[in-house]
Amino acid sequence: MLRLRRTAALVPSLLLAAACAETPTAPSTDHPLATAPDLSVVTPFLLPPGADWGLYVQSFNQNRTLNARVIHYPSGSVTGNGSFAIPGAGSGVLRVTGATPYGNCIPNGHVCDEDHQVPESAIASGTATFFTGRHVPFTLDLHSNFWPNPTNTYDTARLTLCYTSTYCASYSFYGELHHEPQ
Repeated sequence: MLRLRRTAALVPSLLLAAACAETPTAPSTDHPLATAPDLSVVTPFLLPPGADWGLYVQSFNQNRTLNARVIHYPSGSVTGNGSFAIPGAGSGVLRVTGATPYGNCIPNGHVCDEDHQVPESAIASGTATFFTGRHVPFTLDLHSNFWPNPTNTYDTARLTLCYTSTYCASYSFYGELHHEPQ
């Protein structure tokens, strides 16, 4: 219990250090961009050792929930997990086994190239296991709208569960999509 209290007491200090470590203004365009994103103080807690990027989603919907993490490694392998609860469809857990980035990379909206390889969006895939024991393949389209943004357009996720080889159903979510490193 004492160890938990000590760990909890460190969280505000870590967040303060992370906030103070970031520059308040955009970098000068006179200097070339770094070849890799800056690691923040919280990166070691969110991104496992050896991983090159990760995406994390948390839905804000009132009538259904989704959370997931997608971890990518330089070898191309992907791991991750998550959970979902959809009225009328069921609830269960996700086991992520693949991911394909698309769209833009960081910093916000940058074209993906060899110097910018952390995606803002990706399509993840794997197996969904319902709490009834049923296993079905899924795809999860994680789309960044760069939330929070001036128009307050949330990030989106579309979970597609394939119940049979000919029948798949899709469910839309809105919330926050976080990428690491930042």
